[in-house]
This record gives sequence, C-alpha cells and structure tokens, in this order.
Amino acid sequence: MKYLVIGGLAVVLYGIQRMTSDVDVSVHLTTDNLKRLAEALKQLGFVPRVPAPITGLADPKTRRLWTQRKGMKVYSFIEPYGIPPRNVDVMVTPLENFEAFYQKRTMASLRGVPVPLIPVNELARMKRKAGRPQDLQDVQDLRLLGKIP
Repeated sequence: MKYLVIGGLAVVLYGIQRMTSDVDVSVHLTTDNLKRLAEALKQLGFVPRVPAPITGLADPKTRRLWTQRKGMKVYSFIEPYGIPPRNVDVMVTPLENFEAFYQKRTMASLRGVPVPLIPVNELARMKRKAGRPQDLQDVQDLRLLGKIP
C-alpha cells in the first residue's frame, strides 16, 4: 500500500511531543491502492464516514465533483467504538509531487508497524502554507529540534 503520513502524527513521529486526534494521509490514488487501504482500515475496525466508496478518489471527475460540489477536503474513516472515536483522514486532492515525496520518505515505527512519513522539509512547507497556529508551532518545534533549518 502506497501512502504517506502527512499531519500531526508525522510531526509526533519526527520527535515532537504533542497531541493529535487524527491521522492525516496522502495516498497514491489508484483503485487497487485505495481498495488495499480500505481493507486494511476495515480490519482495524474503521468504517467510512460517508456512504461513497473511497475508490471514487481514483477518478479525477469524481474527485472534482466531491471537492467542488460537496466541499470535501478529506475522505474520513472513523473507528466508531474508540474512546474517543479515532479518524483516518485521506486527502482528496493528491500531493502534487507524491511520487517524488514517496521516494524520499522517512520510515518511522509506531507500535512496531512501519510508517512512511512525508519528508520533513515538505511537511514543514505544508504546515507553513496552512498557517494555522498549531501548524506554525509545529514548524517552530521541528526547527528547535534540528529537524529543519
């Protein structure tokens, strides 16, 4: 399965101590890859939040419909019986340079499971672009930890 962890969990796995309530991922948007993701999440107890199959993300026309008409930014899976419920948010709009970032990914480990992270410099760029207070704090913390210049 081809994906990159890109949000707060990536920051945590790069060594910053902070809370995050979800897992943000960017996924290689092919039908087969999306099916593998859905099956893996199903086995972990996650269900889609919306009644549309995630494989729709593989079709640019469907993605455009979901983003423009429905205002969808992420396709969410939820673990409904978790306390609190946990989310996995799949970015609807693919990363422009997903393949290049995937080739340069950093591998981390979470409870013994390998986790591919977006390269730290790109994570910082995305966080600066988002500009929210927590994102800017993440960038500052990554800099203080020596992860970025």
